[in-house]
Amino acid sequence: MNEHFRPPLRFASVGSVYDGKSTLIGRLLHDSKSIFEDQLEHIEAVSKRRGNDYVDLALLTDGLRAEREQGIT
Repeated sequence: MNEHFRPPLRFASVGSVYDGKSTLIGRLLHDSKSIFEDQLEHIEAVSKRRGNDYVDLALLTDGLRAEREQGIT
Protein backbone atom coordinates (compact mmCIF):
# COMPACT_ATOMS: atom_id res chain seq x y z
CA MET A 1 0.00 0.00 0.00
CA ASN A 2 1.21 3.50 -0.84
CA GLU A 3 2.64 5.17 2.27
CA HIS A 4 1.03 8.50 1.23
CA PHE A 5 -2.42 7.05 0.63
CA ARG A 6 -5.19 8.36 2.84
CA PRO A 7 -8.69 7.01 2.62
CA PRO A 8 -11.31 9.73 2.07
CA LEU A 9 -12.82 11.32 5.14
CA ARG A 10 -16.60 11.20 5.21
CA PHE A 11 -18.80 13.06 7.64
CA ALA A 12 -22.29 14.51 7.82
CA SER A 13 -23.25 18.05 8.72
CA VAL A 14 -26.79 18.70 9.87
CA GLY A 15 -28.47 21.92 10.90
CA SER A 16 -30.87 24.69 9.99
CA VAL A 17 -30.24 27.67 7.74
CA TYR A 18 -27.47 29.92 9.13
CA ASP A 19 -26.17 27.27 11.55
CA GLY A 20 -22.70 27.43 9.96
CA LYS A 21 -22.58 24.14 8.02
CA SER A 22 -21.01 25.65 4.90
CA THR A 23 -18.65 27.78 6.96
CA LEU A 24 -17.46 24.69 8.85
CA ILE A 25 -16.83 22.75 5.65
CA GLY A 26 -15.13 25.77 4.06
CA ARG A 27 -12.89 26.13 7.12
CA LEU A 28 -11.95 22.44 6.98
CA LEU A 29 -11.10 22.71 3.27
CA HIS A 30 -9.04 25.85 3.87
CA ASP A 31 -7.17 24.59 6.92
CA SER A 32 -6.37 21.26 5.26
CA LYS A 33 -4.96 23.15 2.24
CA SER A 34 -7.46 21.42 -0.04
CA ILE A 35 -8.32 24.48 -2.14
CA PHE A 36 -6.42 26.09 -4.98
CA GLU A 37 -4.92 29.57 -4.71
CA ASP A 38 -7.23 30.89 -7.43
CA GLN A 39 -10.26 29.63 -5.49
CA LEU A 40 -9.08 31.48 -2.40
CA GLU A 41 -8.43 34.64 -4.42
CA HIS A 42 -11.93 34.41 -5.89
CA ILE A 43 -13.71 34.09 -2.55
CA GLU A 44 -11.54 36.88 -1.12
CA ALA A 45 -12.68 39.14 -3.97
CA VAL A 46 -16.35 38.16 -3.62
CA SER A 47 -16.19 38.67 0.15
CA LYS A 48 -14.72 42.14 -0.35
CA ARG A 49 -17.37 43.03 -2.99
CA ARG A 50 -20.06 42.04 -0.49
CA GLY A 51 -18.56 44.44 2.03
CA ASN A 52 -17.22 41.76 4.37
CA ASP A 53 -14.04 42.49 6.29
CA TYR A 54 -13.37 38.73 6.44
CA VAL A 55 -13.02 35.93 3.90
CA ASP A 56 -16.35 34.11 3.77
CA LEU A 57 -15.19 30.49 3.56
CA ALA A 58 -18.79 29.34 3.14
CA LEU A 59 -18.48 30.57 -0.45
CA LEU A 60 -16.33 27.51 -1.18
CA THR A 61 -19.41 25.32 -0.89
CA ASP A 62 -22.00 27.59 -2.51
CA GLY A 63 -23.26 25.41 -5.31
CA LEU A 64 -26.55 27.03 -6.18
CA ARG A 65 -26.64 30.44 -7.84
CA ALA A 66 -29.88 31.25 -6.02
CA GLU A 67 -28.16 30.62 -2.68
CA ARG A 68 -25.25 32.88 -3.62
CA GLU A 69 -27.56 35.67 -4.77
CA GLN A 70 -29.59 35.51 -1.56
CA GLY A 71 -26.54 35.14 0.65
CA ILE A 72 -27.76 31.72 1.80
CA THR A 73 -25.38 28.76 1.92
